[in-house]
Amino acid sequence: MRSLLIVTLALSLAPLAARAQGTTRARNIARADAAQPGPRRASLMLGVGNSMGWFGEKAERYFARGRLSAFAGLGATFNTGGTDEYASGLTVAGGVRGYTAGARHRAFLELSISQLAVTAGVGADRYYGPGLQVGYQYTARRWFTFEASVGAGYSPGIHTAVLDSGVQPMAGIAFGYTWR
Repeated sequence: MRSLLIVTLALSLAPLAARAQGTTRARNIARADAAQPGPRRASLMLGVGNSMGWFGEKAERYFARGRLSAFAGLGATFNTGGTDEYASGLTVAGGVRGYTAGARHRAFLELSISQLAVTAGVGADRYYGPGLQVGYQYTARRWFTFEASVGAGYSPGIHTAVLDSGVQPMAGIAFGYTWR
């Protein structure tokens, strides 16, 4: 009789225990969701690289829950001041990126049009063309963002005595602010 009473009591209290556990689980899930940063909306980066117009800045707008973006870069190419006169001045860049999933750490693939090379001497010139880069981006929970990328670009007008190939290396390193 005693065991029947214990089993009956246990069965009657089981739904209450399950409900309490479900409430606790729901609270834990809500806390975890609140701790996750929201999707990226836009970023502003400073650095060196093709996507920033060599020495410059890049503004980026994110779409599709932060998995795609479009960017524009504005920078400068400086004359080194040696015996040869290098082409220098205002430089622009633009392109699109696709990102892997990730709240803080993620990889990206970039397709852009940017300045790929400069030549020196008489008739110094700057050469633009399309490029493809792969990279890494780290975005902290608050605002800080770091990125690095490498790749290659092609400009058909580069064929000169100095630059015998239209294929040129691309790279970038930057840090900045990301709005969520």
